Amino acid sequence: MWFYPSTDQELVTMSNDAFELLIREHGSVKPLDDVLVDGDVSLEVILDVLANRRRRYVLYYLREHGTAVVESLVEHVRTREGETAIAPSPSEQRRLRVELLHTHLPKLASADVVRFERAGEFVEYDAQSEAFELFLELAANVEES
Repeated sequence: MWFYPSTDQELVTMSNDAFELLIREHGSVKPLDDVLVDGDVSLEVILDVLANRRRRYVLYYLREHGTAVVESLVEHVRTREGETAIAPSPSEQRRLRVELLHTHLPKLASADVVRFERAGEFVEYDAQSEAFELFLELAANVEES
């Protein structure tokens, strides 16, 4: 059974409860408000970065592995999207690669959550914001369930 909040206040309460739980799980002693206020990345940037599922898939991979080349990220995104049952055409593979190179990775780099070396197509996870880490963890938890 799903619970849908009927008011904005119920939604805020649910969000605060979820974040407080994540903060406790990560061993932080800061209250949620302090984590969000002290963050180096604004809430708008965090939500914009996490709004796209392909960017989230890239971040999940990088958070786990630390670094990657673009081809590994392309393969991971395709796997997460469930398209591995049918071999992707070369044009689909190129399209995803171009999308990562020209849209998603530059956006992640401009938000200071990855370092992206375009020449070598090398990407490194570099999120320094506790608030960003918490939002990413919450997104991963929601998508896993």
